[in-house]
Amino acid sequence: MSFTTEAPSVADRGESALFSRSSLLFALFVAVIPNLMFALAAPFYIASRLISPLLFLAAGIAGLFVPAPLTYLLFFAAAAIDMTLIIMIAFHLPLDVALDSLHYAASIDPTASILYVSVGMAVTATTVLSAYLVNRHRTMLRGASLIPALLVAGGLSAADYLWTQPYFQKPDVAIDSARIQTGLSAQTVAASGHNLLIVTVEGLGAFAAPEERDLFKSILTQNLPEGRFRVEDGQTYYSGSTTGAAARELCGRWGDYIDYLTGAASYDCLPKKLAADGYETIAFHGFGTDMFQRDKWYPEIGFQKLEFMDQLLAEKPGQFPQRCGSVFEGLCDADVGEAVHAALRTDPEKRKFIYWLTLNSHIPFVESEDDRMGCRSAAPKIGNKTVCELSNLWSGVFEKVNAIAADPSIAATDILIVGDHHTPLWERAAKKRFVLGKVDWFLLRHR
Repeated sequence: MSFTTEAPSVADRGESALFSRSSLLFALFVAVIPNLMFALAAPFYIASRLISPLLFLAAGIAGLFVPAPLTYLLFFAAAAIDMTLIIMIAFHLPLDVALDSLHYAASIDPTASILYVSVGMAVTATTVLSAYLVNRHRTMLRGASLIPALLVAGGLSAADYLWTQPYFQKPDVAIDSARIQTGLSAQTVAASGHNLLIVTVEGLGAFAAPEERDLFKSILTQNLPEGRFRVEDGQTYYSGSTTGAAARELCGRWGDYIDYLTGAASYDCLPKKLAADGYETIAFHGFGTDMFQRDKWYPEIGFQKLEFMDQLLAEKPGQFPQRCGSVFEGLCDADVGEAVHAALRTDPEKRKFIYWLTLNSHIPFVESEDDRMGCRSAAPKIGNKTVCELSNLWSGVFEKVNAIAADPSIAATDILIVGDHHTPLWERAAKKRFVLGKVDWFLLRHR
């Protein structure tokens, strides 16, 4: 089929213009092509694009009346906003956090993910094609009716609202956390005289099936000395991303790291209170301290010592020979777990509060070499392959915590494991394995 750039006919300008050739072509160029890949993938994958179809429509309308090179810029601006919103909403990043996170682009490597590269190439191709077609036929399209394009774009937005937005609702509840539910306040921890280890597990959502949560409880409690711990578990609401989990579990409030950088939130948090009671307070993480400026606000909320990739490599480079992860490549959780274990063994008379934030299960993730869940066998412990492979990574953390709990040389230690936020999976079938809006937690309370 060949297109003409001749001016619209009289028929195109009349009542029939609603479904004229130019009107339908305009809808194709600005509402169908830029959204086609996501529309075809929608039955299988989740990407929140509530306003994106309208952005491309606006770019198409404006592109008819600006110099041709600017049309490309308009469409690429729409695509950039589209992809930013998808990532921002998938990882529950508030707008201010998402914008500030651009500072850390150099710390990550999106090209390490085949999925990200493939989507990026497809979006680039459809964006260029749409801009080219609008430029090529702009004379004809200026006489087109906007109604078909509006109907298509509006229909896509409505479908997104009904089918996708429920996955991203924020909790409309007062502050909730695993620490609140378990009563692990600064006062009760200090009164017990126990160490406290909080392990925040990247992307650990709340399993919808109790038997799948029980798999992790069994790993956590296997071969523990009888009577040493009381085991508890539950689910809590979450808000925001990984730094939102720190605000929730360490400071007892909804929020994120910007609140602490700007002084909008109180620094009177758990580590600061425990430090005042004589505890040594240490934070562990396998990535750099500059990410989300933890080197600035972690000390403010009470951490006396930061053991991140920078410090751990400087102190004991031989103990961290490998790197793990893809987009967020850093130290391996297994190696950082060993460092946590060593810190608890050191100076056993000194009471300690340790906060360990894991890394390697960040989406997109690299499959573990150890198939603990039998994901590559004929009888996997979790039916969905993506969730099963991700569970292999989580189970490695639970095994390390189990080894810490079983070590008789460590002083009495309460251990709380909790997810930071929902599991930001793109697949609908995988997403359905989790309870929306909640994360799991497990507690080994020392008797």
